[in-house]
Amino acid sequence: MNSSNSEKAVVIISAVLAVLAVIFFILTVFFPGTLSKVGFTGFATAGNTTSAVVNLTIAQGLIINFTTDLMEWGLGSVNPGAQNATLDSSKNTSETKVVNGDWNMTNSSLNFNRTKGLVLENIGNLNATLYLKAGKTAATFIGGTGPEYKINVTNNESSSCGQNASTTGNSSNALNFTLGLYYNVNTTGDGARVCDWFNFEDAKDQLRIHMFLRVPADSQTGLLQDTITATVVQS
Repeated sequence: MNSSNSEKAVVIISAVLAVLAVIFFILTVFFPGTLSKVGFTGFATAGNTTSAVVNLTIAQGLIINFTTDLMEWGLGSVNPGAQNATLDSSKNTSETKVVNGDWNMTNSSLNFNRTKGLVLENIGNLNATLYLKAGKTAATFIGGTGPEYKINVTNNESSSCGQNASTTGNSSNALNFTLGLYYNVNTTGDGARVCDWFNFEDAKDQLRIHMFLRVPADSQTGLLQDTITATVVQS
């Protein structure tokens, strides 16, 4: 390329750049919105509506508590001449609570309340399947000839226990633990599955656990004590 052609090319390029500079100046000064539409600036645009997100996470909790955690019959014995005495916390009078015996915790209203059963409450936020386990069998807890050691479970608040969200009353396990009936205590594993759907909702989240003891005349003597353990898993 000769020098004449080079000079022409430089002049053309300079002219083009000059025209572009003028156009950019005009757009910047007189039409600034145009540049934002074609992406020449970093300014964001917004309409008259916008949105945001608010969130939180609630921890799930399987939590139960014995709100009444002591059943105390006190000092007593089988009546002379009787083969055994029965103690039943589900009964409502001292005459029926203890038959053929004289345990002193049924002799006044204050003491009577200590033999009205245990109360278990679901204080978590999940419906639960409930198991109850005793630490001892009838033989190791009471001893003697023909001892009995049983529990039953009832609703302390209506509809606290059911098979599922809509059916109340029983556990659906193989032994079908029915509310309000006595069963021998279970000392294996987690114990007996007594409620498939233990509600957590207020006003229907409490169960009462009653005890039935048959004490033979030749039972062990002294302070006899056992522990009931409640365990839950999510329904």
